[in-house]
Amino acid sequence: MPFILEIAPAAKRDLKKLPVDVKNRIIFDFLPLIQSDPYKMGQPLAGVFKGERSFHLGRKPEYRIIYFIKNNLVIVSAIGSREEIYKKAKRRS
Repeated sequence: MPFILEIAPAAKRDLKKLPVDVKNRIIFDFLPLIQSDPYKMGQPLAGVFKGERSFHLGRKPEYRIIYFIKNNLVIVSAIGSREEIYKKAKRRS
């Protein structure tokens, strides 16, 4: 059963704030990878983020894509730099 990728409105706003080259890589390279096999691509999170997963990309600055899986739906909840992403995701949950 293929996965369906959905980007939450807040994550779409996050995406708009990123540099163009990073945004394009996320949209065309990384989101399709996550959609194809979300369990393999992201690392499970713990604590208040239990049930969510984090996909890591980039170097200096590092970026994260936070998402969760519900049946065959992959929902991206936050996208941003490592320094701010977990604070942002905590406010949204």
